[in-house]
Amino acid sequence: MIARLKAGDPYALDMMTRPLDMDSLLGEVTINDRTSPSWFPSGARIGHMHLRVTNLERSVKFYHEKLGFDIGAYLPEIGAAFLTTAGYHHRLGLNTWHSQNGKPHEKGEAGLENFRIQVPDRTIIDDLSGRLRGTVDTTESQLKVLDPDGIEIVIRAA
Repeated sequence: MIARLKAGDPYALDMMTRPLDMDSLLGEVTINDRTSPSWFPSGARIGHMHLRVTNLERSVKFYHEKLGFDIGAYLPEIGAAFLTTAGYHHRLGLNTWHSQNGKPHEKGEAGLENFRIQVPDRTIIDDLSGRLRGTVDTTESQLKVLDPDGIEIVIRAA
């Protein structure tokens, strides 16, 4: 069973839902940005991302127990969880908003094929490879594993 946060808990994540102010959002974008989109810059890093999962509890257990993420907020009543490392509010958001009990991702389908997690050193990869079934590439100092929804995770040493 996954522990649930309660109102007033200092680690609880307060969330509000308000309509998106599209005029304000579009006002931030210049005409050039709208007419000449560019690719994501090479070498750019993403602070956090959200994954669509088919079973929230199973995915939270995998990322928490197998990969070592902390649970920042577990909100099954809205089909979401937020996982963290190093005290950041969340590194990984998981949701079942349009995928509850669906089928896992298959390679070549539309959607996220893989993502990379960078860890400080090779010892973490060695520790994880003992707990996970995956492919260890010693030349690249990385471990490749599939999450419960078929998304490949590449864990690479810095």
